[in-house]
Amino acid sequence: MIMPEKQLLQMLIRVQDELCITISINTHRTHPDNLSDRIKIKNLIREAIDRLTDKYDTRAVAGLIRQLERIAQELDINYNLESLHIFVSDTVAEVFKSSWETNQEGVHISNTFAVRPLVKEIGRQASYLVMLLSQSGVHLFRALNGRIVEDISSEEFPIAENQFYNTFPDKSSDAKHLDDLLREYLNRVDKALLRYIGDSKSVTLVFCTENNYSKLLQVADRPSIYYGYLPIDYNNIETHQLESRAWNFMKQELVRKNEDYFKELEAAVGKGLVITDLQEIYRACQDGRGDLLIVQENFHQAVKILSDRDIEIVDNNVGLDTIDDISSLLALLVDEKGGQTVYVSQIPNIELQPIALKIRY
Repeated sequence: MIMPEKQLLQMLIRVQDELCITISINTHRTHPDNLSDRIKIKNLIREAIDRLTDKYDTRAVAGLIRQLERIAQELDINYNLESLHIFVSDTVAEVFKSSWETNQEGVHISNTFAVRPLVKEIGRQASYLVMLLSQSGVHLFRALNGRIVEDISSEEFPIAENQFYNTFPDKSSDAKHLDDLLREYLNRVDKALLRYIGDSKSVTLVFCTENNYSKLLQVADRPSIYYGYLPIDYNNIETHQLESRAWNFMKQELVRKNEDYFKELEAAVGKGLVITDLQEIYRACQDGRGDLLIVQENFHQAVKILSDRDIEIVDNNVGLDTIDDISSLLALLVDEKGGQTVYVSQIPNIELQPIALKIRY
């Protein structure tokens, strides 16, 4: 069973084994590009094993080596996303596939895991529906970031082929009649989707023709539930093909959403509700005051945890109670108290770079 991202993060960030190995690699979703992934993964695992045997007693790291070799043999490259991350210690052996590329490819060996990819996945999490709409039927999928996680089967979906077709020979060339039949079919689809989502704020990305999408919006009771459409390609409607195109679309929407976060942050500055000092941010997160944490992707800072009130900035990320990247811990604390973390390429306000926390009070 695959462990949910938040649960995996909570477990990894609290591991304090003597040796924690993190291997990160950018990957490919499709064949034949993903064939190179297997080679890169095996090379990085070999690098990790060589570094362990060079620096530590072979008997002391034998268990770690066995775990790494097992992962190298069992890993299935056919379901890769944008990046892959391997976490191995004396008590942990986990593989995580991320919808985001990583700028930290390579082998990381410390007494803590490099969990930033997990934090990014959670902080940039987008949950949405994907509808495959044609007159031959309608399928609805649930997607999370770059993965379709469920082919929905319910009282409403899937919907069989369009039953509203012309049965009158004399009207086969009546454009208005044919248009009315199509609108009735799309109206039924819209109502089925509304019944399925209820009062939730779910948004739906539709794969269909431009004409069908235009008419769907015209008959929709709540057009705002439709996020946009992508032209349907009947030769490429396998799940992995849909999720790849859907994710490329949604990533652009998430970038635009960052503008809303920046506006929210600036508004909070005027109310005195934004802090940028790491020590103050750490204490506020511990106290449950963190509402929105915004972190630049190039920001990394190792710290030593002195207590639940104090941290010490350090240059070396090795040592007891030392964390490789404080933003990962801060993100976890914010999430546990109902807040949100967002990673961005750059915070527009230079005075708020590279990390800023909007607090509740």
